[in-house]
Amino acid sequence: MRVDVPPMGEGALIERMAARAKAIGQLPQGFVVAEGIGDDTAVLQVGSHTLLWAADMLVESIHFRLDWIDPASLGWKALAVNLSDIAAMGGAPVGALLSIALAPEYTGTWLDGFTDGLLECARAFGVALLGGDTNRAPWMVIDVSVLGMVEGAPVLRRGAQVGDWILVTGALGASRAGLQALLTGAPNALDLTPHFRPVPRLQAGARARALGATAMMDLSDGLAADLPKLLRASGCGAIIRLSQLPIHPLAHRWATATGADPALFAFLGGEDYELLITAPPEHARRMLEQLPAQTGVALTVIGEVTDTPELWLEHPDGTRTSPPAAGWDHFQAHP
Repeated sequence: MRVDVPPMGEGALIERMAARAKAIGQLPQGFVVAEGIGDDTAVLQVGSHTLLWAADMLVESIHFRLDWIDPASLGWKALAVNLSDIAAMGGAPVGALLSIALAPEYTGTWLDGFTDGLLECARAFGVALLGGDTNRAPWMVIDVSVLGMVEGAPVLRRGAQVGDWILVTGALGASRAGLQALLTGAPNALDLTPHFRPVPRLQAGARARALGATAMMDLSDGLAADLPKLLRASGCGAIIRLSQLPIHPLAHRWATATGADPALFAFLGGEDYELLITAPPEHARRMLEQLPAQTGVALTVIGEVTDTPELWLEHPDGTRTSPPAAGWDHFQAHP
């Protein structure tokens, strides 16, 4: 069936579906949708329990290539990207469902390796694989859904306040560097682990929530794409200081070798799966003192939230420019 609708981006598509979903009737008594479509997870209040519900899909030739990634790493990544959404709310995972469609030739040894990687990730972060579905398809589709929970209120992406500091965990740009190495036929030029096996920042997210984060989201599409989403949701703008970005050594190495600006390369990266956090200065200072010591994860201040809607990049010489267009959109063409 051909649908005659003008092409739209991913954001517009989600908004279109969300508007229609509002017409659905109320949930059963005792269930409250505390946060629906538009954040890293849905948030359900069930009695005294706050549940988090996330889902992410990986599609062959869109998100991965089977000649690039080994089955165990793909299994790890399929679960890890969902756990990152739970981390962004300050929650803890409980269980996961896996649905996978694949060609028959991948149902033997390949599937064993994939399952090994997924279960390795599940054990590492205390998640139970509870069920799912399988099907046959000419190309692979992997869909994982994770249920999590949080004690108290989760951290939403719409809570940033003017004057908040903007922080990120870890370092940026390594996954993009790995992808560029693959795309240019140089897979041995860099360590591809950050691209193939992201580490969800569950402990860091929980500590950031406890230490007073006002807004949080994970950097799945990269800082350049994800920060504007948080700012729009919060009705704010921001200044990002490029000189303060924590650039991963692999990103710095690749950018330098290819003549790119390392800070802009990291800013434009994707699939870092680090956490983007906002907090008032007094809470941010406490995070900087406590979170790295308690979790082993670095934390860096990269800017602040402003009262104007614009996002500005501040360069080392003090000049400010608008950020270049960037970010991943599943319904737009990409090189």
